[in-house]
Amino acid sequence: MHQLKLNIVAEINADKHTELTFTLANISPDTVKFDKLCFTFIYALIKKTYSNAKILKQVGTYYELEPPNKVMLEGGKWQFTCMVETILNQYTDLPAGVFAMSGDELVDVEYSKADKIAARIVDMADDVEPVEISKNSRRVNCFPLPNEMVHSSGLADLSRGFALNTDGMFADSFDNAVEIERDFDGDYNLFSLSNQGIELNLIADDGLVSEAYRLKIEAQKIDIRATDAAGIHNALMSLWQMAALDKINVACVEINDAPRFEWRGQHLDVARQFFSMDEVKRFINHMALYKLNKFHWHLVDDEAWRVEIKALPQLTEQITSRGYGQMVEPSYGSGARDEGGFYSQQDMIDIVAYAAKRNIEVIPEIDIPGHCHALIKLMPELLEADDASEYTSVQGYEENCLNPALPQTYDMLDKVFCEISDIFTSEFIHIGADERAHGSWEKSPKVAELMAEHGYNSTEQVQTHFLKKVQDIADRYGKKTGAWEEASEQGDIKKDGYIVSWKGVEAGINAAERGYNVVMSPAQHCYFDMAHSTGFDEPGLTWTGGRVSLQNVYNYDPIPKDISAEIAMRFKGIQGCLWSENLYDKSIVDHQIFPRMIALSEICWVEVEHKNYADFSHDLKQYHQPMLDGLNIQYRRKDFE
Repeated sequence: MHQLKLNIVAEINADKHTELTFTLANISPDTVKFDKLCFTFIYALIKKTYSNAKILKQVGTYYELEPPNKVMLEGGKWQFTCMVETILNQYTDLPAGVFAMSGDELVDVEYSKADKIAARIVDMADDVEPVEISKNSRRVNCFPLPNEMVHSSGLADLSRGFALNTDGMFADSFDNAVEIERDFDGDYNLFSLSNQGIELNLIADDGLVSEAYRLKIEAQKIDIRATDAAGIHNALMSLWQMAALDKINVACVEINDAPRFEWRGQHLDVARQFFSMDEVKRFINHMALYKLNKFHWHLVDDEAWRVEIKALPQLTEQITSRGYGQMVEPSYGSGARDEGGFYSQQDMIDIVAYAAKRNIEVIPEIDIPGHCHALIKLMPELLEADDASEYTSVQGYEENCLNPALPQTYDMLDKVFCEISDIFTSEFIHIGADERAHGSWEKSPKVAELMAEHGYNSTEQVQTHFLKKVQDIADRYGKKTGAWEEASEQGDIKKDGYIVSWKGVEAGINAAERGYNVVMSPAQHCYFDMAHSTGFDEPGLTWTGGRVSLQNVYNYDPIPKDISAEIAMRFKGIQGCLWSENLYDKSIVDHQIFPRMIALSEICWVEVEHKNYADFSHDLKQYHQPMLDGLNIQYRRKDFE
């Protein structure tokens, strides 16, 4: 039974700051004692603006506040205010994970979504963009749009299943499609075998490029041609979508198709919020349906370590969960207790195999040298005792950066890379390199010695030194590295890996011009944790300067205009990102992904001259919405109105 109830009202002032008014009320029939009110808040509260409250602790997004009176009588209230130096746009911007403590005893606090929606946010109307009625429909349920498609008369009857004929190299492809269909929680059973079914021929064709396919549907038979299993997979996903609309018949059509980009990626952050094995597999299945082929698995961050390393068992014993009184504090709505979780080595092996059946490569990310709060709390030997550097990361952490001048840093990383290199079959390990806090290393005696030894004059050069040593470790285990855009800023790390451009498009262009392979993932178009619109009831963040609408995603082209063909060749593709800071309510995950992931797939696949947003929007509603419903995907409804 709740003893206290919290209400928060947010109001934007003329300076475009947001004032938060907290009202904590005793709703029990008894006197309630409590020492502190605790919550997580994604933005930094301005310390000098607290009124009628004392801040006891702030680590990352976690706050503890002390009331002026620790005893609250029946019907009593405690009200206090504070300011945040930004405009709060969405209900998910408000504090979450609220609880109170009386000594070591948890005091339950009622804090409902309804209370949060009641906050007074001004000038935050929803955004609606007019879309013209389509005049050039694809006429079938097939996403991403095939690059060449010729319709013909007639229907193929699929009601009796398929009589399968296949070259030996494609023996598993149909079984993999059956597994994909089975693992969706939906009302479909297309991929079944029967001697009385329509003839389905899977044919090897060396004249096609990798991942390309030719799909010819006739009334009496279906032919699929490809040079590899990836092409067969892509064709079967097209066939499944087209058949799903009717479930019995599919229109006769001939498709000659190939992807525009070799890198068609989707990222998932499982560090801020843990995703179970079933949830990760469901995510991968969604990728497979839309022919995405690179799964960027963000496994560690400030808030948790999710990877079993047998040489370092303490990692998964102590920093896979967080909560009050634990080594890692609550964060991002986790509340007083968070069970957390991690992936055993067998779990990760299983995910790699599961993804491979779906033509998806799994790329693990170990985010260093920043974003290491949990790791450093567990292993303080990774800090230099005499380091007097003062810094706070964007996420509010101090001491979250590995020291590149300490040998134990590389000893630890060697153990990690040794083991994950055996687990993940990808040639790449993503090493992060983003958001190292300004001020880190500046007062480290060991780093000063390192700089003097090598003639460095900035900590940016020290970061490059660190990354090159990490690349050497990766090389030792047969791996190349991916990294966020910050890794390329000095321009002299190895160029056999790739750079992900995330802050905008300029960093990607600059990296490509300096000889790096580039994957474009600008937050303004590709971050699915961003809000779809600025309506207050819309979940997500808006730090990009606004929304990331469906149209905003679809209309993005990762190849900048007016660049040479040589530079354009270095743009390997595009990647969506789903960061999980605000996904403490897992029920909004589908809402954040869909239908934006579908738009992403069209950027990855469809040649520019074939893209048209009005057509895409029309066809999405006309042909694909029934399949989303049938698969029980909880997509954003406003995109289908």
